[in-house]
Amino acid sequence: MTEHRTRRLAGLDGLRAVAALGVLLYHAADWSGRPGRFAHGYLAVDFFFCLSGFVLAHAFERREIGWPAYLWIRVVRIWPLLVLSTLIGAVLTSRHSPPFWPNLARGLLLVPRLGHPAEWTFPTLFPFNPPAWSLCLEVIVSALWFPLRRAPDLVVAAIVFCCGVVMAWAALGLNGVETGWDQATFWLGVVRAAFSFGLGWLGWRYRALAPRPRLGLAAVVLLTVLVMPLMPGRPWNGLYDFACVAVLFPLLVLIGANNPQGPAGALCRATGDLSYPLYATHWATWAVMLRLYPDGWKSLLPVWFPALAVVLAPIVAWVAFRLYDAPVRRWLRAWNPATQAISTG
Repeated sequence: MTEHRTRRLAGLDGLRAVAALGVLLYHAADWSGRPGRFAHGYLAVDFFFCLSGFVLAHAFERREIGWPAYLWIRVVRIWPLLVLSTLIGAVLTSRHSPPFWPNLARGLLLVPRLGHPAEWTFPTLFPFNPPAWSLCLEVIVSALWFPLRRAPDLVVAAIVFCCGVVMAWAALGLNGVETGWDQATFWLGVVRAAFSFGLGWLGWRYRALAPRPRLGLAAVVLLTVLVMPLMPGRPWNGLYDFACVAVLFPLLVLIGANNPQGPAGALCRATGDLSYPLYATHWATWAVMLRLYPDGWKSLLPVWFPALAVVLAPIVAWVAFRLYDAPVRRWLRAWNPATQAISTG
């Protein structure tokens, strides 16, 4: 295979970091007993899906590479931190999520728990690492995308339209798009991921029509959208969610699809490197903090606790990236030298 390095789109790295921050703020507020603060942080997942569709099309749509090599690249990108976070969660929460060994195996292999857990357990798909549900959906959709990556525009548009109809129905019926994280909505979550991924894929096809880069404005708009309070009453929140997913996020991805130079580019690349480690490890960081908290878990934690988590989680992510994730990924890439020149960020 001829070596061919794909140009890095550092602007998208920066926007990915903003979205990861939105998830952290959303979870820190919710897990500390303050739901409704940073209320639309769950939409960052849809932005991730859209970004993934654009970036993977950028890296692989024209690349001569086999499906096994492509899947191995995805494994190298995702699994090291997934394994770390799942093992930490298994050690700290094993008593609360039986049965231990099946849940651990499913978590390490990214296989969702689709049965019926005990009534007193959390109905998440991955008991030892709850945020892994979105990684699972991204892996499913991106794996199915690869054989179709050169499909005609009309086919891509048809896929996006069909998924969009389902998501519009879900957004209006459920007053939002927050689906896919539990057994009851898993398959709807697959459609959710496919819709945003398809929009990113289609956006890459028509990237020449994108407006001129305004990366700072895109970052501010994205963070503002994620921290907005819930829209009161039906169907306004569902309409807000769907408008963000169907229109705003693809536009922001197109605006950010550039490679800024100088300090702005360096900042985008540095924060982009931390975006996935932050998402992958922030729940494990929270679980460790709870274990060390002297007063034990409470439904409403003092405000300093989530504030400290917002500070510590990026530090933990940086340490995990530098000392564990980057070295392990280099080692895994060495198993297949033909894939070493390819990176999707």
